[in-house]
Amino acid sequence: MSYNIDRWKVKKLKNLCIPVLSFFTNPRKDWHPEKEYDEEGILTLSFGERAEIKGKVENKILLVSNIEFSGACSGTSMFWILEPALKDSTGELIASCVWEGGDSINRLIVKDGKVTWKDITI
Repeated sequence: MSYNIDRWKVKKLKNLCIPVLSFFTNPRKDWHPEKEYDEEGILTLSFGERAEIKGKVENKILLVSNIEFSGACSGTSMFWILEPALKDSTGELIASCVWEGGDSINRLIVKDGKVTWKDITI
């Protein structure tokens, strides 16, 4: 697998909930996402160039409304921050990832904390 994600497309996002603290467990603090709340209380976690997760926070749980995940540092953030956080999640996410230069194309499937990667062809 290549280092970064060139293209990311969410196929399904249903009731995905992730404890906010799950994004901050890696000992490499410089890999942790930046946190920003907007005026409506929506939290944005930013992971670099074009990688961010948005949603409302209730009882320290992020109710995910949108995920964009590509660009510089997306590979590192995926495997060291997002994937471990997804293992603590409930709900469902299905997304397609085209890795750097089209070297590989995968489908990420998450259901109630079970994370599966499948190679796909187009």
